[in-house]
Amino acid sequence: MIVYLIKSSLCMFVLWGFYLLFLEKEKMHHVKRFYLILSLIFALVIPTVTFTYTTTKIPVEPQIEHQEQIIMTTISNEDVSTPSVNYTLFLLYSVYGVGFLIFGFRFLRNLKNLTLKITTNERLKESSHVNVLVGNTAVVPHTFLKYIFVSKKAYQEQSIPKEVLLHEQTHVTQKHTLDILFVEILQVVLWFNPLLFWIKKAIKLNHEFLADQTVLKRQFSLHQYMNLLVNYPNSTNQAELSSPINYSLTKKRIIMMSQQFSKTRAAAKMLLLLPMLLGCMLLFNHEIIAQQKNVNYTKTVEDTDPNKKIKIKINGDQIKVNGKTTEVSNFAKTIDEITKQWNDDELTGFNFNVQINNADNGLVQKLNETYRKTRLYKADSNAHDLIPPPPPLPKAPKVRKGEASTIPAPPAPPKLKKSKKRTYPKPPKPLKPSKAPAVGASYEEINEEIEEDEVITEMDEVEEAMHEAEMEHEHEIENVMHMVEEARAHAIEVAERARESAEEVRREAMEVAREARIIAREEANLAMEESHKIRERAMHNAEIARLKAEEMAMLHSVQAEQRANIAMLQAERAREKARNSAHKARKEAGKARRKALDEARKAQVEVRREAEKARKEARKIMEEVRKEERRAFEKSRKENN
Repeated sequence: MIVYLIKSSLCMFVLWGFYLLFLEKEKMHHVKRFYLILSLIFALVIPTVTFTYTTTKIPVEPQIEHQEQIIMTTISNEDVSTPSVNYTLFLLYSVYGVGFLIFGFRFLRNLKNLTLKITTNERLKESSHVNVLVGNTAVVPHTFLKYIFVSKKAYQEQSIPKEVLLHEQTHVTQKHTLDILFVEILQVVLWFNPLLFWIKKAIKLNHEFLADQTVLKRQFSLHQYMNLLVNYPNSTNQAELSSPINYSLTKKRIIMMSQQFSKTRAAAKMLLLLPMLLGCMLLFNHEIIAQQKNVNYTKTVEDTDPNKKIKIKINGDQIKVNGKTTEVSNFAKTIDEITKQWNDDELTGFNFNVQINNADNGLVQKLNETYRKTRLYKADSNAHDLIPPPPPLPKAPKVRKGEASTIPAPPAPPKLKKSKKRTYPKPPKPLKPSKAPAVGASYEEINEEIEEDEVITEMDEVEEAMHEAEMEHEHEIENVMHMVEEARAHAIEVAERARESAEEVRREAMEVAREARIIAREEANLAMEESHKIRERAMHNAEIARLKAEEMAMLHSVQAEQRANIAMLQAERAREKARNSAHKARKEAGKARRKALDEARKAQVEVRREAEKARKEARKIMEEVRKEERRAFEKSRKENN
């Protein structure tokens, strides 16, 4: 998050700096308005974007390496310590939450004040806006959404200049309040970013440029309008979210009204914007990733309904069917859900596209087995697996009965004749020294020695016979091995001839396929040329129709402009007459008012005189009454005496 905020703030600073250096002084206020809003959106979005580019990869056989990883875990008897609380992070979140609440409360309070001002005051609805008449206070005209707040007394006396009303009406028609609300909401979320305060001031100032430009286009006097803005009274009774008439009346605003617009300079500065945006995209993006492109197989069946399409993409272990990720176990269910509403004819003619990137052969084999369970596979008699099988080997040549075979017969194994005579020399007999009988030996002892000599002789003959048998056995083994070698060489020769025959058949099939591809390519080129000709004719007809329409539109626009000029002249005359009539009526009303005031003063003086006379007469009557009372009192006193 911190990296995102840093990248977003830097990108916002670069875009705002470009505005101050190159765009603020230019008289293209609509472009500047959209630039300021879009620069905020661009700075908030670009740090989340990941750019990828594709590199071509030569298909190779996947190599599976089995790596063994030994993970050793040591468990000690010591207690595992609990992780410590990150108080710094908690403090940062607390500070952010407090700032968010303060700015959010401020924003809601301003909205509430404006709503109360609208609901508690008199409203006069007009075609493009609603006038809110604020009474009992001095109010500078200001705007919020479609409401224009003006002083009730000044509005009733018609003392508000037309230029001021037109200025505020421009804020309403161009919906400048939406820009201010957008920035205010961003300011609530990113209250710690000071760039938003400066960008909001630049947006409000540009709104005033737009309103001033609209007023001056209505043929009002530039010097009179400047004097009106300079001498217009200020007031603090206006909301934060509104657009007042005299906002930021600085030297920039006065200079902008008298400045001339240069298309060449503006175009040159806008061209500088392109490399700056490209640099921001490269510097402040999330990351740049290279992806390898390795498409092994693509198959498309004839087009029917464009909605009847199945696109399967296998990238490593990830499987997507029509953009929806699925697993091997749910693969058949996903295919059946897509083809649930298809009839039998639609199951045999559809767009079928399979793309495989770096997939394991085992995964592809599992998908083939799962695909054979689908309704789509069972409905097509000529269906095959997701991945087409390898081309079959050519059939072995067959020889019909009665025809001569062109395949050479294998050579017959050599016949071995078993010879009874030995071909190798007989080993010589070992010479054994004979013992001479001992002197004085008895007859029995001499016989025993003779018998021992005979036994030894017989054993020598047995050993000789065994040696001859071993030699014959080795000779037979050598003959058998020779026969096996010859048979194997013959089998290799036959296999080589069969392989050459298969290769010849494959070459012939490839030649036929190549000729078919050439024919299909030629037909496609002819169809493409025909479509190009039809398209060129259609474009030519459309261009003729467009030119005719432009001529008619130009003619109608000229006529409409003439009628508008006539209407403007008539309206100007009517307005001048109305002004004169209003001026005369104002003079007559002034005379009548002065005459009424004079008569009222005279009547007031007369009433005062009559009242004074009545008071004098009342005093006289009171004195006479007092005299009568005294007389009566004196008379009664005399009578009593």
